[in-house]
Amino acid sequence: MDRYNLLKTKFDKKEKIVGTTMTMIGSSLILEKMAGREDIDYILFDTEHGIFDAQNLVPLLQTMRLLKIPSLVRVQDAEYHLVAKLIDMGADGIMIPRTETLQQLRTAIDGLLFAPDGRKGMGGCGQFRPGEKFTDFKNTRFLLPQIESPEGIKNLPAMLETYGEYISAVIIGPYDMSVMVGTPANIGSETMDKAVQEVFDICKKYNKSCGIFCDNEILAKKYRDMGANVLWMAVDRDYYMRGLNAMLDGVKEL
Repeated sequence: MDRYNLLKTKFDKKEKIVGTTMTMIGSSLILEKMAGREDIDYILFDTEHGIFDAQNLVPLLQTMRLLKIPSLVRVQDAEYHLVAKLIDMGADGIMIPRTETLQQLRTAIDGLLFAPDGRKGMGGCGQFRPGEKFTDFKNTRFLLPQIESPEGIKNLPAMLETYGEYISAVIIGPYDMSVMVGTPANIGSETMDKAVQEVFDICKKYNKSCGIFCDNEILAKKYRDMGANVLWMAVDRDYYMRGLNAMLDGVKEL
């Protein structure tokens, strides 16, 4: 089974999924090295907070296509042109930040999929994988709304009831959520844990994959125990600093 179909199967069966984020380092050589790890299910490129946009991502998305690893992109917002453009350029799925309403999901689906499910225009040079057809799109593209506020939690059941067939997984953005629930940057507060658990419980009720951004493996274990199956692990600058600090600590006393 190829890695695209494997990821879809894992989403559908709510199996453990592990991915990571490129936000500052735009190197195809790094992607090639990462591709050697079969336990990486996807790589997400961040256009919301990172250096990337629809133009400078093109070589990296094409590298991912050649390496046959699923690529996800977090767009700046739920806007048709932001979603459709990245799919045109070769992204396999989209993460939507700050999702709170049915309209945001409707707009995202319109940019992600062709009619009759969406309204995506035809023409992107990278929109199809080799051998792919229009009729395949609904089952081969991924949509991951981020829940990052009490309003998003409140409306999540309606989102899943209305558009659940299009949603691959529900993802929590813990830092934005911590601000919105009144404990800024304290992602381990009692209030935060309650909010996170509520999202996971809703997803369990609707038989939907769910996950959260994890700074490290300690948090990954915590959230896995709480019910997450999608472990969105750290960002490129974190790996760089972790390696740099370990090296410098190792030679400090020489």
